[in-house]
Amino acid sequence: MKKHAFILLIGAILASCTGNKDQFTIRGTITGVDTGMIYLQKFDVDQWVKVDSSKLEKGVFSFKGKIVLPEMWHIAMEEKQIMLPVFIENAKINVQIFVDSIDKSIITGSPTHDIYNQYLTLNETINNKMEVVYMEWKKAKETNDSATMKRTDSVSTELDKEMKKQLQDFAKTNNKTVVSPYLVMRNSWQFELTDLEDVVSAMDTSLNESQYYQALQKRIAILKSVETGQVAPDFTMNDSTGAPIALSSLKGQVLLVDFWASWCSPCRAENPNLVKAFQAYNIKGFNVLGCSFDQNREKWLKAVKDDKLTWTNVSDLKGWANAAGKLYGVNSIPANVLLDKDQVIIGRNLRGEELMKKLEEIFGPAVLEKKGSKKK
Repeated sequence: MKKHAFILLIGAILASCTGNKDQFTIRGTITGVDTGMIYLQKFDVDQWVKVDSSKLEKGVFSFKGKIVLPEMWHIAMEEKQIMLPVFIENAKINVQIFVDSIDKSIITGSPTHDIYNQYLTLNETINNKMEVVYMEWKKAKETNDSATMKRTDSVSTELDKEMKKQLQDFAKTNNKTVVSPYLVMRNSWQFELTDLEDVVSAMDTSLNESQYYQALQKRIAILKSVETGQVAPDFTMNDSTGAPIALSSLKGQVLLVDFWASWCSPCRAENPNLVKAFQAYNIKGFNVLGCSFDQNREKWLKAVKDDKLTWTNVSDLKGWANAAGKLYGVNSIPANVLLDKDQVIIGRNLRGEELMKKLEEIFGPAVLEKKGSKKK
């Protein structure tokens, strides 16, 4: 009897230990806040989803649940503007949140989050350089110092390249953790198709079921569908009057599909170059279809008027959830695709002189207004 009882006791203990490995527990404290509601939430497709809630009692909160693979979730408290990213996995996770300095919060117990922190530390030096360069550029813009703006733009471009290389190396070295596909997906705007395929191919097959790995595979498929040489995917969207405009209805002319937004400073800075190209080649058969990532109709239409964008402009007013943007894999703006008369993609992200050079290859010399001439 005693032997059987002992075996049952050991079995119960082992079952209990195994059970703990199949669930996560989060115990947290918030300094400076005693009461309120804390939420565990994640970003799903285009919106935040609350996974669980906890009542804060004397600054303490807790969550419990199960998860298949580690995922980046957030601990949030709306009234205190707390939004703390945490890699959740089946483990005992402890969180210390400091309301006055969220970035100094302490997260322990999640091995996946530890790897994520390793990348953040690695990335800190470049981020600090970026911040210095941005402040210098901002000051130059306020004083209209074009030389400094041009120089800092160049430095920023080189830092972007350095950051991209650092991420590629990190992802390939840490190819068995979901942190890698998560980081690559979050920064996928930096990667062209070949670079993306290269870094994803280095990831271990154990990540195949990760939502981040699957999202990367989906993005690769989208980018392949809009490569140079592919027929442009058709879409229909309302113009500024509310009339539906199909991309296919503009077949027969060389067309630039321009993705932009009124709130996007680089887009607005590029618009004069686009207007110049339109004026120079429209008479020869060049046209533009502007597709805005705006959500505010009034601000969109005001920018169209202010920037003199006289071509057809469309928007579904869904911001980053813009349907055409998703179809073309656009996750940074300004962005564009150039289509030939049969709507085959013949160029991507052509701006300024690069666009003018491409149009000259297609149409020959530009038609420019003579100096001193006046419009009637």
